[in-house]
Amino acid sequence: MRPQNRWRIVGLTLILAFILSGCASNRAFRERQARGFRDRGEVYLAGNQTSKAMEQFLKALEIYSDDPILHYDLALTYDMKGDLDKTEYHLKRSIKLKPDYSNAYNYLGFVYFRQGKVNEAIESYNKALDNLLYLNPQDAHLNLGVAYLSIKQYQKAKVHLDEAIRLVPDFAAAYHSLGKTYEGLRQYDKARTSYEQAVKFNPDYAEAYLSLGKILYRSGERQKAIESFDKVMRLEPGSDRANEALRYLRALGK
Repeated sequence: MRPQNRWRIVGLTLILAFILSGCASNRAFRERQARGFRDRGEVYLAGNQTSKAMEQFLKALEIYSDDPILHYDLALTYDMKGDLDKTEYHLKRSIKLKPDYSNAYNYLGFVYFRQGKVNEAIESYNKALDNLLYLNPQDAHLNLGVAYLSIKQYQKAKVHLDEAIRLVPDFAAAYHSLGKTYEGLRQYDKARTSYEQAVKFNPDYAEAYLSLGKILYRSGERQKAIESFDKVMRLEPGSDRANEALRYLRALGK
């Protein structure tokens, strides 16, 4: 190779390295700038100021669109605004950018479940659990239990709800769904015990008090049923649950 050609190649290499270095530096700057908007948006979101949060997130998106956490935040914000289509879009975008993003898979499963796509929800929850580093596997197990419960696959529901409770022994929501599962299996004593555990670990759990009241009503334990229904009335006055509890109270002569 002639000397002049060798120096030409060296020069081009140095120029390319300089350009790449500049691109990397610019990318890092954009990431930091976008993160500032994202952080402000998360503060607004925590304060339930969804419009202000959305404004910050969209500014971040204009600057740097490859942030999986930003897309997750956008999904949450669109969900709070009632737009499930955009919620689903941003969750899928988040997963594309971070294929092991278990929180996004779990959330996407929840979106599918609300859309009545139970099989897709189950698949998504299982993908969340595929990541052995997932910090909140109890959430996906709970959601799987609820999904299987909805299609009356009670034994599969029980497996996941038991695992959720093993991971988090005071998991009131899992105990409540486990109670529903035991009712499906016609194991009513175990259902009652599960509902009692649910309200023990969350004394403000109106839905669990309603479920407990119904099973006490059916077993003829009048006074305890009244106490459970009264609790629903106090916790959620004017709600659909309170109205249902009131109907039972009237049937009990209250």
